[in-house]
Amino acid sequence: MFLGNLANQQPPLRLPTEVIVRSKAAPLFAVLAAAFVYLSLFSHRIPVPIQSILFFVVLLLEIAMIAAGWWYCIKNQKANGVPNWRRWMALLGIIANTIAFSIPVGSLVYMIFYPAIARYTHTPMIDAEKMILACLVFSLCGVIAGILSPAGSRFAVTTGSLTIALLVLALPMGVL
Repeated sequence: MFLGNLANQQPPLRLPTEVIVRSKAAPLFAVLAAAFVYLSLFSHRIPVPIQSILFFVVLLLEIAMIAAGWWYCIKNQKANGVPNWRRWMALLGIIANTIAFSIPVGSLVYMIFYPAIARYTHTPMIDAEKMILACLVFSLCGVIAGILSPAGSRFAVTTGSLTIALLVLALPMGVL
């Protein structure tokens, strides 16, 4: 009986971004996160080993923003007082982020297994310019949808979109 009462009195789970970033400060934190991502990926004054570590930090930031966006999207479906069109914008934004992230990952997996695939079928290599363009278009859709999404998911969706765009632009063409 004591454990049942304890479970009823606990507050609901909250993501760290929800506690750290309030809705009014979300644009400022999004700009700061984008500046951090830009400096860590494009600054040539940082030594190469530190740039390598920062690349993986930015990659983990993108994965965390996608997870937080899906968390908020599920949470917004149950929230009262949020207009339906804002819920749809959050869903469209996080879908765009997920697709923009999965295109380079899918391309990488395809290129790893290309020798085995090409042995049995006659499939062409992936055009890196079209892939980058598709990622940037999905990132732009994510930014626009993130701006129009509810206050709780705005930071995660917008920051995730900007991060994946900068990640794709930071990858050299030889890797793609």
